[in-house]
Amino acid sequence: MRLLKNDGQQNSIVSTIQLDEKGFFEKEITVPVKDYYILSLEDNQSVNVIVENSDTIKIYGDGKNLFFHTNIINSPSSTAMLEFLRVSAQYKQALDSANRYLQANQDKKKEIQQQFQTTYQNFLSQRKLFIRNHPNSPALAAAVSSVNIEQEFSTYESIVKSLQENFSESPTVQRLYKEYLSNKAKMEAKMPIAPGEKAKEIALPNPEGDTVRLSDYKGKVVLLDFWAAWCGPCRRENPNVVKLYKQYHDQGFEVFSVSLDRTKDKWVQAIEQDGLIWEAHVSDLKFWQSPAAKAYKVSSIPFTVLIDREGNVIQTNLRGAALENKLKSIFD
Repeated sequence: MRLLKNDGQQNSIVSTIQLDEKGFFEKEITVPVKDYYILSLEDNQSVNVIVENSDTIKIYGDGKNLFFHTNIINSPSSTAMLEFLRVSAQYKQALDSANRYLQANQDKKKEIQQQFQTTYQNFLSQRKLFIRNHPNSPALAAAVSSVNIEQEFSTYESIVKSLQENFSESPTVQRLYKEYLSNKAKMEAKMPIAPGEKAKEIALPNPEGDTVRLSDYKGKVVLLDFWAAWCGPCRRENPNVVKLYKQYHDQGFEVFSVSLDRTKDKWVQAIEQDGLIWEAHVSDLKFWQSPAAKAYKVSSIPFTVLIDREGNVIQTNLRGAALENKLKSIFD
């Protein structure tokens, strides 16, 4: 048996442990630093252990199935991490099985994907519960690899920041935090416009043909909203924007809607149908070729930019509860 430590690229041996005839061992090991370690059998079965202090850690396991039949004493973080790694392993098995079945049954792709959604949502619920139950624990490192960084960046960010705050002496956490800073820089580089930047001017005609400028609303908190009558997600989000407009308009909240429609009739009809009661509705009816969309690098809609009273960007792509919470923090 070996005690290993991973440096992000490969495992190195910290100590070799001899088992007796019955498979028992007891050995005092001085580890070089508080960190994450791997206890590995000769057949490469392994279990992860977090060393946070000088307490004696006891490990009871079945050598035939070490990962699923191990009990760790005196290390709650190790136990929590192991429990989530088991959940992750079971989910990955289900995912691999679904992918193999999909490869052999391409004609049932939609059906297979719909059926797997239940498994996927169940895993997300278990991960959410794990994160909530261990907010300050080094065990959170187990969840990092399960997060889609681009699609779940806020979750990824909160996990890594928690690890940095609570287990910063760990070289593994230091590496994860360095990777996070790099990933954050890449994400910000992809953003159409970064928080704190000056919002780009937009000057487009309204349905009556009069030119309306974004800068006309300086002094207000403005939600710049790129949408279209043909965009289903935009139309589903509109009732939430209407509700927030009614709630905060008297306190200085405005909405500046830029439509990426191609026909005026459908654009105006959607404004009326959805009850979009604010005045700032503009469009050049150029679809994705609209200069306003290009200026903000809009690649999908709905796309929003929340702008402060000085004309600076607060945040992009706020919708639903996230937009509601941000406005609440500003006005309430």
